Amino acid sequence: MKKFLIVLLMLIFITPAFTVAATEKKKVGYVGITYETDDNFVIKSKLFYPKQKQSVYPVVVFLHSLGYTGDYWNFLVKKFVDAGAAALVVDLRGHGQSIYDSNFKIKSWVYYSNATFEKYPEDIAGILQYIAMNYRNLSTTKYAIVGADIGANTAILASEKMPNKPACLVLLSPSRNFKGLKTSIAMTNIGTAPVLTMVSVRDRFSSNEANILKKFAQSTYEIKRYPSGGMGMLMLKVNPTMADDIVKWVMPKIQ
Repeated sequence: MKKFLIVLLMLIFITPAFTVAATEKKKVGYVGITYETDDNFVIKSKLFYPKQKQSVYPVVVFLHSLGYTGDYWNFLVKKFVDAGAAALVVDLRGHGQSIYDSNFKIKSWVYYSNATFEKYPEDIAGILQYIAMNYRNLSTTKYAIVGADIGANTAILASEKMPNKPACLVLLSPSRNFKGLKTSIAMTNIGTAPVLTMVSVRDRFSSNEANILKKFAQSTYEIKRYPSGGMGMLMLKVNPTMADDIVKWVMPKIQ
């Protein structure tokens, strides 16, 4: 009888916890992906699927600005998911949920040298190859990468490493060199993927860098300038049409 009461009490207290966990998981609406790099760093990503069922989904990969996290893309992610594309949102090494190595030691981007930032392209290329092997319902050719400042430079350099180049790139405030991520030569090696670069007229540095990078592009390279905001993701909140401009430009190229 005593054992029965103990079991009953355990069920009373434990069952609600399981119920809450199940409910929270359902609310999240994404698949969590964990990727361990060759140097034993743990990179976390979120994969969002559209409601429309497809045998193979086009994919948009999001790489955030320095000091931000993947969650800052949420409203743009929703627009792509509503349009029928899957979205892979990465927390770059040292940001958001990607701050631990395999021994659970915290390593924040704040303390990184350029040598560590230079691992970003390899991280992303590795994640994309992992996705290709393990998520067969995601296209390995009909995909786009959207990146902002350090995420933009990472997008260019990761694309250079990929055997299947992206269908297109959207680069918010790219530059020739950001934290050691040098992009000029890589821009010539990403093939025929069209590029849309977005800059603020108030950010003269990025505007000038966009003009120079265009000279290295081997395909269509468009520059769209916005009246407000600073570098990278700062433009998104103050230019109301920017998110829709990105979706309208990308979707025809990955469908």
